[in-house]
This record gives sequence, C-alpha cells and structure tokens, in this order.
Amino acid sequence: MAKRFESWRLFWLLALTVSGVICLGLPFADFHTWRGTEFIILHAVFCALPFFLVAFTASSLVTLWPSRRTRWLLSNRRYFGLAFALGMAWHLSFVTYATIAFGNRVSPRDLTLDFIAVSFLIAMSLTSFRYFARRLSLLNWRRLHKTGVYTICLVVTFFYLDDIRTRWNPLFLGMACLLLAAWVLRIVAWMRKRRRAGQAELDIPAARPAS
Repeated sequence: MAKRFESWRLFWLLALTVSGVICLGLPFADFHTWRGTEFIILHAVFCALPFFLVAFTASSLVTLWPSRRTRWLLSNRRYFGLAFALGMAWHLSFVTYATIAFGNRVSPRDLTLDFIAVSFLIAMSLTSFRYFARRLSLLNWRRLHKTGVYTICLVVTFFYLDDIRTRWNPLFLGMACLLLAAWVLRIVAWMRKRRRAGQAELDIPAARPAS
C-alpha cells in the first residue's frame, strides 16, 4: 500500500487532504470581521502543522525506531514538507485578505518573525525542486534546509507558547505540546547518534606501532 502512495502521488493526496480540511472550516469563518477571519487563519495553521511535524521528526524516528514505516516517512518527507507549504499558502492568503480588509493587526515583533519563517519556507520549497536545487552546492542546500526547518519550528513554537500566555485555548496547548515533543525527539535522536559515533570510535582498533 505504501508503494502506491509515495513521491508525487503522495503529495497530491496530502495536498487534497490539507486543502479539503481547510475548506471545511470556511463556513465557520466570518469574512466581514477581523475576529471571524482570524478563525480561518488559525484553522489553516492547525491543518498544515501535522505535515511539518512529520517532516521535522522523520529522521529522528528512523534513528530511534528504524523500521520500514519510519524509513518510508524519511524517504517521503519532501512531500510532507511541500504539503505543509501548501497549507501555509492557504494561511497566508487569508492573512493577506485580512490585512487588506481590516488593516495590519500584527505586532512588529510577530511580523518580523513571520517574515523570517516565511522566507525560509519559500526558499526551502523552491529548492525542493531540481531546477533551483542545482543552483546550490550540496553543502549549502543542507545548510539552508537544516537552518530553515529549525527556524520555522522555533518560530511556531514561540507563537503557540506566547498564545498560551496571552489568551488561553486548549488547542494552543495541544499544539505547543506536540511541538515541544518534536524538539525532545530531535534532541534524543541527536544524543543517540553522538553515542553511536563515540562507540564506533572506541571499537576501532588502535594502529599497531611500527617495529
């Protein structure tokens, strides 16, 4: 079954899923007020975030629990990342509408963080395609994607923790817990890799001195 849904076929399935779930929230949005539009703005993020979490934790899952399923997630994390980008495109379209209709209601701090995260998301999405990726060296491509994925996760985690502090909502708490769990998973996987690397060095026999 997994072989039937991978590569671009998987992406279109994920794209249809995230778009469909976001559209299910449209009847509950009121596009005549800022508060009513804010609902669909937040709803789009809720729908997109699970795809990001899969892409963010795929390598850690393989490190901690290697299996056919986790390796499948790792080999297809590109498409989960692109599905997240599509969900955020919906989110940004709603933000743009709200800004035009009701003016900018975002603080300079949040606007700056949004700009940084969106810039990385656009760069990572473009360089997920060969035409743009071949314009970067492999080292710079890896640096961009590693820096970008950590930056996006850090910004989103900060926003949800800040939302919990300023306006309590169980959904914000749930998302913050998922994000913090993803950070813990990455740290534990990194420690496991370091431990394995150290053990491998100890297992290498010392070179025999020349007689």
